[in-house]
Amino acid sequence: MKYLSQWITLLLAGAAIAGVYFYVIHAIETQQNRLQTPRPETPAQALELSTITANTGSYAATIKASGVVKPRYSLTMTSQVSGEVISISNQFESGQVIKKGHLLGQLQNSELNSAVASAKNTLATAELALKEEARQGEQARAEWAAAGFKGDPDSDLVLREPQLAAAKADVEAAKAELSNATTRLKHTQLTSPFDALIVTRNISLGSYLSAGSEIGILYSVDRAEIKIDLSNSDWLKLPDTKTLLKDNWPALISSIDNNDSWQGKILSVNQHIDETTRMRSLLVSLDRPLDQTPALIPGAFVEVSIQGKRLDNLWKLPNTALSQKSEIWYIDQDSRLAAFETTPRFVDSQYVYIQVPTSMLNKPYQVLVQPYNSYLKGTLVKSLNTSTSDDKSVKP
Repeated sequence: MKYLSQWITLLLAGAAIAGVYFYVIHAIETQQNRLQTPRPETPAQALELSTITANTGSYAATIKASGVVKPRYSLTMTSQVSGEVISISNQFESGQVIKKGHLLGQLQNSELNSAVASAKNTLATAELALKEEARQGEQARAEWAAAGFKGDPDSDLVLREPQLAAAKADVEAAKAELSNATTRLKHTQLTSPFDALIVTRNISLGSYLSAGSEIGILYSVDRAEIKIDLSNSDWLKLPDTKTLLKDNWPALISSIDNNDSWQGKILSVNQHIDETTRMRSLLVSLDRPLDQTPALIPGAFVEVSIQGKRLDNLWKLPNTALSQKSEIWYIDQDSRLAAFETTPRFVDSQYVYIQVPTSMLNKPYQVLVQPYNSYLKGTLVKSLNTSTSDDKSVKP
């Protein structure tokens, strides 16, 4: 009986151990199944960003440069002869506008008057001598014919041909001398060579002028000119030289000091690069500047705006759309962030004009208005679009 109780105890203990063993095995398998079963993915949260609809278009740059208004001609007028100033025009004052040929002043020089009289006398004497020599030549030919000689004499002196040629030369020399003396005498009349603005007057009544003395400074009033220097990148935005000159390409002239503006045109284009500045220049002109309303005054500092040629396949975007790394960020077809590096074709005060990649042509894209360096490509985003790239009310 004693042994039976022991066997029963052993069987119960073995059964308990087996139960514990199978329980532990089952618990381990259950835990492993839990670890191997994947958890359901958490839905990605879309980042909401402000964007603008970018459409491919054609745009023209506006090239701006500053310059100084200068007259077509700037003349420091000097005296061609010496003499005393005996009269001055009432209009020969700073700020006055005079016509071409206007008599500014008169010099007195008795030597020039005497030279003209002497030259006239010399010419009259030479002409008389020519007439006498011509008569003597005719008489010599008549005497040669009356003598019955055949052919021409051995020397042309017989018929006085060299004497006649010398008399003609004396007449021509006398005429030239008279013309020179008359011209010098005319220079005692100080006249304006063109329609001019009087800038300064340097003479007064009674003053004596030597040849080369300054009389005053005159500016022509027929045309104002502004020279502006442009870089190579600016020239690439403009039409070719032939088009600029043939079509009188417009150029807006604006005052730096106020809102005044004038419509000028491109007059000429330099065909060389300045060795110092490494820039090419062009000349903008405005006809009759002082007759404009308001007048464009010589010496004014102005800004010139020139419309460039139209460039195709561009995006017009707010300036803030270009990141600090020169990238344009946009939303791709999978609603995720993408970007490409670029160099703007041109910019203005509000917009940047970007060349559209070939693969993105003629398709509207949502472009980020203000990208940050922390953005990552491939991030799921949601557009908060309220405008297009041509909407001038866009605010970054």
